[in-house]
Amino acid sequence: MSSQEPQVTSFPPSLLVSATYDSQKKAAVLKFYNPESQKIILWADETGHKPYCYSKLDPEELGFISSRKDVLKIDQIKRKDLLRDQEVLVSKIIVDDPLAIGGTQTDKSIRNIIESWESDIKYYENYLYDRELIVGRYYKAEGGKITPHNFELADDVNLALKSLLLDASTTKGIVNSKEFQEYVTQWAELLNQPVPKIKRVSFDIEVESEIGRIPDPKIAEKKVTAVGFEDSDGLKQVFVLRKNGSIDGKSDIPSDVKVVFYAENEEKKMIEDSFRFIAEYPFVITYNGDDFDMPYLYNRAERLGIKNSENPFYMMRDSATLKQGVHIDLYRTMSNRSFQIYAFSHKYTDFSLNSVSLALLGESKIDYGVELDRLENYQLAHYCYNDARLTYNLTSFNNDLLMKLLVVISRIARMPIDDIARMGVSQWIRSLLYYEHRHRNALIPRREEIDAKSQGVLNDAVIKDKKYRGGLVVDPTEGIHFNVTVMDFASLYPSIIKVRNLSYETVRCPHEECKKNTIPDTNHWVCTKYNGITSLLIGSLRDLRVNYYKSLSKKAKTEEQRQLYTVVSQALKVILNASYGVMGAEIFPLYFLPAAEATTAIGRYIIMETIKKFQANGIEVLYGDTDSVFVRKTTPEQIQRVIDDTKIEQGVDLEVDKDYRYVVLSNRKKNYLGVTKDGKVDVKGLTGKKSHTPPFIRNLFYELLDVLSKVQTASDFENAKKQISDKITACATKVKEKKIPIAELAFNVMISKSLSEYDKTIPQHIRAAKLLEQTREIKRGDIISYVKTINKPGVKPVEMARPDEIDSAKYMEFMESTLDQITSSMDLDFDTMIGKPKQTGLDQFFWS
Repeated sequence: MSSQEPQVTSFPPSLLVSATYDSQKKAAVLKFYNPESQKIILWADETGHKPYCYSKLDPEELGFISSRKDVLKIDQIKRKDLLRDQEVLVSKIIVDDPLAIGGTQTDKSIRNIIESWESDIKYYENYLYDRELIVGRYYKAEGGKITPHNFELADDVNLALKSLLLDASTTKGIVNSKEFQEYVTQWAELLNQPVPKIKRVSFDIEVESEIGRIPDPKIAEKKVTAVGFEDSDGLKQVFVLRKNGSIDGKSDIPSDVKVVFYAENEEKKMIEDSFRFIAEYPFVITYNGDDFDMPYLYNRAERLGIKNSENPFYMMRDSATLKQGVHIDLYRTMSNRSFQIYAFSHKYTDFSLNSVSLALLGESKIDYGVELDRLENYQLAHYCYNDARLTYNLTSFNNDLLMKLLVVISRIARMPIDDIARMGVSQWIRSLLYYEHRHRNALIPRREEIDAKSQGVLNDAVIKDKKYRGGLVVDPTEGIHFNVTVMDFASLYPSIIKVRNLSYETVRCPHEECKKNTIPDTNHWVCTKYNGITSLLIGSLRDLRVNYYKSLSKKAKTEEQRQLYTVVSQALKVILNASYGVMGAEIFPLYFLPAAEATTAIGRYIIMETIKKFQANGIEVLYGDTDSVFVRKTTPEQIQRVIDDTKIEQGVDLEVDKDYRYVVLSNRKKNYLGVTKDGKVDVKGLTGKKSHTPPFIRNLFYELLDVLSKVQTASDFENAKKQISDKITACATKVKEKKIPIAELAFNVMISKSLSEYDKTIPQHIRAAKLLEQTREIKRGDIISYVKTINKPGVKPVEMARPDEIDSAKYMEFMESTLDQITSSMDLDFDTMIGKPKQTGLDQFFWS
């Protein structure tokens, strides 16, 4: 990935946004965004840093490696071994190319031939960790050297920080409170640095296609017919190819959108113009650009003979980037469960541009009701531009919320912004912990070393398929309860990690004297000599969010400050909510089961103690689930007493989460229905919302929620039960009588790989796709709409099915399982509502 420009020797304060490796220069290259010029500055390593890994063999034993051409030298150095709390001698194998360490399946990669440490970290990550460079931080360059640049913090921010550090309760359970406070201060200084407005453009392409088939970007044999753009300076533009025989039609496109038409034979010129345009921007935003738009344009340009030097894109194995700038694929970002759940409150359930835009922007793709190939030229222009506009708006709504979140999360995770946008939260936390190991000169342990420490010491897991016991769930008090308050522990697991010093190296540490510091309900103990890395990092971030940013955002003097505090608080929430989960997730490289088990054990202990507190204060407890308690018949004074006691005794924060007008608790755990005072209905674990649910069931589901939202009293509730029962009965009758239109019965599922790759288990949408294949080509990415039928193979594509073939019994089953969360919590019997007789052999025969 090489730039033709000469090496820069100085630049003004600029934001470090990304890093990569230039194989021609054999050097790491940093990407800085300068807010003044709004350009990316490329900075090649000036220190002579080289790729390396560690081995515990001494240099003599590594003779067979030191003789290789790609090995520069082997040094013996000391590193801390945190698992054993001792210094160890290791051999540092320094090479001239990252592929000599890892990245190939062959003997070329050293990690394939010897037991090595730290050999599975991307080279540019290694480079950032070693130089303690933090992505999202400002740096300046003078005389060929880069140095950090800090902006002065406002007085009120410093004051709020001082009061946080003076609060003694924040260091409860901390082994070394001075070290902990230093971390809190460093985080606050970093996270309060301004986030600049980032210049960017979004683009979207349209390609000739056959009905229902997505063209293959690797082959790129079909013409690109349109390229739409929107940028952060208000530019709106679309390029359109006038194909032979096409008509322009009447323009319905907004007047501020510039439409540029190209003749049928000018596709090459249109792509060249697009490339010149895209190359001007420091950040480029797409929706599924990694898998489609960028590889398609890249490969199409090659086919049309456009020189690589004019192509701004750079293709990697599983993603696409820019030679100069930074590419963010929002499809990857929005599919990240941490963004979906914690940043965007689970507002969307599937990840298509249309679903996400509808949920977050209240806007959708344009539907002209005909296939794309039949659109008039102005319609195509509007369709394509609108996709680029929606993509851009996903980064700009709520004052550029998503862009700011990406910058702030990159500061915490010490990871390039484009990686943050593509990778899951476990990778963010991995990067944060790896950076910290390097900062402490500690060797990052191999997975087997950590596993060996937990061999044969675990308690029996109570949950099937779980390796350890989860949170406590207290049996619910069945029935309908009015005026219920839900109390919630603020960041319960991160709080426990902090106050009980939990980390892979502190749980079951090697010190005899620590074995007295036991964890309830387990056979584990925790270190009393040092702060654990996870405890320090997660604990200090948790304190900042709970005790600092929440109050700062209320006191902010300017709107800009308030927004920054809100974004930082949101970013911290995303990371903290996942921090415990990764400790118990096998995919996580520092996974250590006893640490995860200790966290949940302490969680169970705290919630039991809190329930006892409520009861001692005369408060009725209806239900408890992991980190929340449902109570009723309370006064504000009673609640406050329990909050204060819990803070002092357990070191965790209890707060009021929700006030429900009423809650319906069934006899099943984790299955309840609550209506807030403003009429919002919460159903634990909503199946009815899922995108592939047939429309007729989804619509019924929302109708039932609407009935529930209107209930005010116990007598209203009985009336609501009757209405719900009647609606379900009416719908079931239509299903039995096959009166529901086929389109309303459709399951819509996307094909995620080519049909030939489904060989072992064949899902239903693939069975339907195989039938469709007889009439048209089916490719990865196609949406298959199918219905359940009585004849083999049990499914048919919508376009081939007849009403008399519909398998009513199967739809009844699906309806029952989808609506079960509502009906079971209301004590309604599904069979009775749909007129199904009590089962006898004869009844069963007639029924089916």
